[in-house]
Amino acid sequence: MNVLDPLLGLYLVLLAPPASALLALIPYSGASRMAARVGSLVALAAALALLVDGTSGRWGLYLGLDSLSRVFLVMVTSVYATSTWYSEGYLRGVHQPFLTPQLYYALLGAFAFAMVATLVVTDLGLMWIGIEATTVASALLVVLERKPTSVEAAWRYTLIASAGLTIALFALLLIYADTGTLDAFALAATHPALSLPIEMAVALALVGYGTKVGLFPMHTWLPDAHSEAPSPISAMFSGVLLPTALYAFLRVYAILPSPAPAMVTDLLVTFGLATALSGAFLLQRQRSFKRLLAYSSMEVMGIAVVGVALGGVALYGALVLLVTHAFAKSAAFYCAGNVLRSTGTTRVDEVRDLQHLMPRTGGAWVLASFAVTGAPPFGTFLGELLIVMGAIAAGWYWLALLLVLAVLVAFLGVNSQIGRMVFGSSSAKGSVQTRVPEDSAAVAYLNVAIALAVGVASLPYLSDAIRAASSLLGGSPP
Repeated sequence: MNVLDPLLGLYLVLLAPPASALLALIPYSGASRMAARVGSLVALAAALALLVDGTSGRWGLYLGLDSLSRVFLVMVTSVYATSTWYSEGYLRGVHQPFLTPQLYYALLGAFAFAMVATLVVTDLGLMWIGIEATTVASALLVVLERKPTSVEAAWRYTLIASAGLTIALFALLLIYADTGTLDAFALAATHPALSLPIEMAVALALVGYGTKVGLFPMHTWLPDAHSEAPSPISAMFSGVLLPTALYAFLRVYAILPSPAPAMVTDLLVTFGLATALSGAFLLQRQRSFKRLLAYSSMEVMGIAVVGVALGGVALYGALVLLVTHAFAKSAAFYCAGNVLRSTGTTRVDEVRDLQHLMPRTGGAWVLASFAVTGAPPFGTFLGELLIVMGAIAAGWYWLALLLVLAVLVAFLGVNSQIGRMVFGSSSAKGSVQTRVPEDSAAVAYLNVAIALAVGVASLPYLSDAIRAASSLLGGSPP
């Protein structure tokens, strides 16, 4: 279905974010906000047009699209668009910000551009540059609120992520030395002969890109950066930055023949399961609701990595989980931002009775927390169910039990905390200090609705693209 010339759509989705970033620097009131919103909507419209068109191919030496990149493009541009619309209200509540609105929206566009560029190039080296560029742009956004803890979190994020990406660079050097090319599409199509350098490269890529994904034990930057960043940036961190880093690893992983060697599978299962369990148990101890959501993202990414390792129907479930989580977790962070603006705190024990004080935000937060923790009928439930079914089908019953344990522990931990904040009596401890407009809650409801739709309906074009992406990586959609 030709909605838009694919090459034109590719240029639009690639160039709209940097164009909006440059226009955001115009020193006129409201111009930066309008430039960011228009640019994000153009990028989203182009990504949706590419999804509907369904064209896969290459344009020139370094640009290309397939079913996997189209799915991730829709995720990134959707959360980017909702974050630009949510940012206006959030910025009004930031006193003495480190960044001007012009610079904030410019960096937001640069952040989105780095992720989009990672998704539309065919060269593994350029993908690595794109992932590194996300660190540069997003680290500056973390310090928006000019707090010592924010500066510390930004430095830790920059140092740890860059160290991890250095390891990923060694992986690419091994691939080039063994194959003579870094063309991801060509390598995935030909599957070079399995060798020790290739297996080592995949293992190093898992550790390197896994640092940016937030895999245990390289996750130490994640809770600080996600909790200290402004909420619209936290939404992009958890919703789409982590999956984009995983996308870069998947391009390396796709080099391997299907099924993958046992050593690589065991390594993915070990890292994924350790991340899921540690994230689920660590979130129980959190007293900050933003750190709570950050550890929840860690748990979800761990389960998704296990799905990739298992292949088959579990790989399809991992993609469904990633797509749904992007919308659900961004909605949760938008709600967290509303509560933070109103109360001035991120402490769980100082927020109560949101059902009366902020009813729209409270309602959206309850739905979003159910969505991110895999409650039926949200798409996260479907994705996690398929991953557990994949473990059972592979005869890994112990793995299925541990995955269910991680899901249940995370579900109880997140929803008990959110439930106390929404339904608990305001006389217990602190309460809302200043009523704030809840218009931005509509953005959260929109994303929750999409997360619900993925679970209860086969969304036109998107569901087909997820199936095709799964098949591309050796999965078997149900």
